[in-house]
Amino acid sequence: MGNPKRFKNTFLCYSSKVNQRGFAHVAILLFIVMIGVGIGVIVLLQKDTLPYQSEISTEPTPTTISESPPTPTEVMAHEDQDSDEVVYHTVDTTALPLGDDKYASSPQKGYVYTCMNTFNGGGAFTQGPWIDTQTNTWDLTQKVSVDGTVSWPNASWSISSDGTTRTLAGNDLPTYHTTGTYPISSTDDAYNYDRNPNAISKQSLSLSLPTNPTIAANPQCVGGEVGIMLSGVLIFSAFDAGGRDAVATEVQDSCQGHPQESGYYHYHGWSSCLQDDHAEGEHSDLVGYAFDGFGIYGLKGEQGVEISSEDLDECHGHTHFIEWDGISKEMYHYHMTQDFPYSVSCFKGEPVTKALSSNQSGQGPGNNLPPNGPPPPPR
Repeated sequence: MGNPKRFKNTFLCYSSKVNQRGFAHVAILLFIVMIGVGIGVIVLLQKDTLPYQSEISTEPTPTTISESPPTPTEVMAHEDQDSDEVVYHTVDTTALPLGDDKYASSPQKGYVYTCMNTFNGGGAFTQGPWIDTQTNTWDLTQKVSVDGTVSWPNASWSISSDGTTRTLAGNDLPTYHTTGTYPISSTDDAYNYDRNPNAISKQSLSLSLPTNPTIAANPQCVGGEVGIMLSGVLIFSAFDAGGRDAVATEVQDSCQGHPQESGYYHYHGWSSCLQDDHAEGEHSDLVGYAFDGFGIYGLKGEQGVEISSEDLDECHGHTHFIEWDGISKEMYHYHMTQDFPYSVSCFKGEPVTKALSSNQSGQGPGNNLPPNGPPPPPR
């Protein structure tokens, strides 16, 4: 059998080599497996991430799309533009357009369609410094007014209705505001421009109007007067007896009223003393009636926005829902404005009269001429 000891040593040596080689093989195998697992993990990760990377690279983000949807701010602005918000022309009371001679023989926006074809002169004898003849404008904020705070405790005014006819009655004296002192005193700064010699006196007014007026086939011309305000005072057209802008040229009191030669106290435009108690953001209240029965409302239109002549038709009115005899009703109505022609410039309906004063024009010759200074022309 040979040397047993040598055989044993040979076997141990061989076993040792085998063990060393086996360990190496196992280590190599484990290394290969680890590499394979790592590659697999990397492949799986790439598989998960590639679609997301592809979406980013092929689809632009919302900020890079040329026709992207509007931002919320843009949407709101667009919605406001398409909403029922009312936008009116603005009125600059420091540069109001002068209305001298802006009368017409047919309805025309911004003019007075008057029945009168001649004007006999009258009114203020000179223009005040608030009138700019270069720009043909006038500054309401700089205009003087007649002094005085005269109360009229004997003023009377009533309105009644039987459902078909509205009856107005009064004495043309203001029921809820004072007036200036007339005739204009020589000590009044208004005397430098307008020497109105007339005194206010009690009158007798009675007028029956339709409670539900209708629009006529064609607008009708106006005389010197156009209606009665809820203060019980007449409102005349925009002109003085000379065909000039009466609101700009003549000097009225602090309630924008004055008398003509027969003592009729009257307005030509908006009176700051008229009661217009509408809430903020709401349409103006009714402040008077035109001679055709349609209502005259204050300075504010829909949503409480001040209105101008540019926003109204040739008769100084328009149609939408208003408060009429206690109900909301869509109907035509007039508005007062700060700019010419200030109020009713033609009748949209059939007028029941065109004058309540002693003459058709609502103007006439003056009397009691002042003893000093240039005499005033007829009023």
